Amino acid sequence: MENKSHLVDYTLFRLAVFMAAGIFFFDSFLPDMSVWPLLCVLFVSLFILLLSSILKFRKNFLNYSIGFVISACFFLIGGILVILERNNIEYEWDNSKSCYYGVVETSPEVKGKTLCSEVKVEAGISPKGDVSEVIDRNILLYFIPDSSAYIPRCGDNIVFYSSISKPVSDSEFMGFDYSRYLFTKGISGTAFAFSGNWKAVDVEHPSSIRHTALRCREAVSGIFRSWEMDDDVLAVVSALTIGDKSELTQELKAVYSAAGTSHVLALSGLHVGILSGILYLLLWPLRKVKRGRIIQSFVVAAALWIFAFISGLSPSVVRAVTMCTLYLVASVLVENGFCGFFSLSLTAFIMLLYNPLYLFDISFQLSFIAVLSIILFFPVISVWVKSGNRIIGYVWNVISVSIAAQLGTLPLILYYFGTFPTYFLMANLLIAPLAIIILSLTLASLLLSFIPVVGKICISLLEMFTMFLNSSMQFVQSIRGAQITSVYFNELQVLLAFMFLASLYMFFRKRSAAWLIKVFSIVCLLAMVEVYKMRTQEGPSLFFARSDLYIRNGKELESVSSDYGLHEINGVKVGVMKSAYWKNICLTGETKLASLDYVYICRGFSGNITHLLTLFDIKNVVIDGAVSERYREFLKEECVRLNIRCIENSAQASYRILL
Repeated sequence: MENKSHLVDYTLFRLAVFMAAGIFFFDSFLPDMSVWPLLCVLFVSLFILLLSSILKFRKNFLNYSIGFVISACFFLIGGILVILERNNIEYEWDNSKSCYYGVVETSPEVKGKTLCSEVKVEAGISPKGDVSEVIDRNILLYFIPDSSAYIPRCGDNIVFYSSISKPVSDSEFMGFDYSRYLFTKGISGTAFAFSGNWKAVDVEHPSSIRHTALRCREAVSGIFRSWEMDDDVLAVVSALTIGDKSELTQELKAVYSAAGTSHVLALSGLHVGILSGILYLLLWPLRKVKRGRIIQSFVVAAALWIFAFISGLSPSVVRAVTMCTLYLVASVLVENGFCGFFSLSLTAFIMLLYNPLYLFDISFQLSFIAVLSIILFFPVISVWVKSGNRIIGYVWNVISVSIAAQLGTLPLILYYFGTFPTYFLMANLLIAPLAIIILSLTLASLLLSFIPVVGKICISLLEMFTMFLNSSMQFVQSIRGAQITSVYFNELQVLLAFMFLASLYMFFRKRSAAWLIKVFSIVCLLAMVEVYKMRTQEGPSLFFARSDLYIRNGKELESVSSDYGLHEINGVKVGVMKSAYWKNICLTGETKLASLDYVYICRGFSGNITHLLTLFDIKNVVIDGAVSERYREFLKEECVRLNIRCIENSAQASYRILL
């Protein structure tokens, strides 16, 4: 039975890997729909090869050929799935303003002076009020709220007048491809609606299960706010229990990131595991009745799906609950009990079938790599310390899980974020028990809040323990050297790092010199790639973007500020014009204030180049994308007349010069 289980695990894992490889390959290299004939031919050819293999070849060769053909079929299935998904997202938007009708998909979040929400645009509306075209695409809608207007909730209908455009990405400046990021989230466009150009209609009973789940989360979030807790406490409780991170400040996120405990602020397997443990303890008396173990497992599974519904059915929670449900079912139906590798493979397989673009989601990658690393490395690390003392055993198990998870996710963390928390072990020793206490007290507060004294005691305890959690993470962050920063991996280093981890695991399993040699060889290759990166790295760059100046050195971005907008950076002299300050300044003599290599004209400047020439010697003019079209044309004509080079930034883009 043991061997059979392992064989099944390996087969499903292999099929999931080949399907993921097909998703990656076709999305990166063959995203166009013109490859459909090639896909059909390959699929039919492989199917014919499979049939001929079954009918003609010997048993040994038959096993290899069938395995190859099935793996290739799932590779192609991954390609077909991602092409279909891309086709459901991509859309050629008309940049002219039009009227659209849609459904609000997410609760509006505050973004500066605007509200932002994901909206599913159902159709365009003609001037006569008829449906001009069916669109059925998701966009990000930024809209200015009106004090008299109804603020929409998820599931409400909305009509707005705006121009929708494809998201513009400036990866050199921003450090990541924003357009690609939105695309993997299913977003095909962005739009901005002024006050008075949109109207939402309240829908009492939304048809979508997800909308109902998000409204349920809003209701629970409202209950949390009614408890009148401290702002930071409310933010952490909302994030830790229902996945609502809208209240989290950048400072609070930075604290948890530096402590290596950001995962506690994002609902994941940790929270689902803690909740299932709490429910198992509460339902332990059921084991005394006939078939009580089965009843207990299915009640816990049902409760976990209710929790997933209350938290808005976010993909991370659905992944964790699916995996936990498979564990619970396997624990009562399969002889050899839980097989984590099988549950992990099946969950990944199902989620990629549902949405192949999940493969490119950072949380998807980190969560599955973390669980896989725990499954592989925890048994290896946990046996390093053996003790009959329960406290020592608990502490070492927590440390073992933390080390295993950090080992697996470290290559991706260095690739995406370039940081590493040095005191993550100490922080995670506190996080595990405090998260259990906070989840338990939140559940108790929700159930007992109607009892005056008991409810207040539960809420007070919840606030106290959450404040202690925040203070503990702030203490860890304040320790010198709490976080190593600016250590970024490239794609080759990520591949080598995972090869290193695979070789390290095999060395622990085999204890052979050959695998140890491979481990050290890969470490040498990693060092060589890092040296090559350092020798070929570009120098710092100066960016003109978003009405300010920024210096990027590697992946580190730093803003530049000065009095009156005049800068000298590595010998490059720049004047940033974003107010009417220089408009009213006149010189009486012939001597000018300075010679400027670049004048950066931004929104808010109301002067002209001719007047600036009386103050400065100007070589180049850069016009920001936020400047109005009419004023932009005036400045461009003026530059042509004055024989000054004019550089025009497109909307949301930047201009870069090497320093």
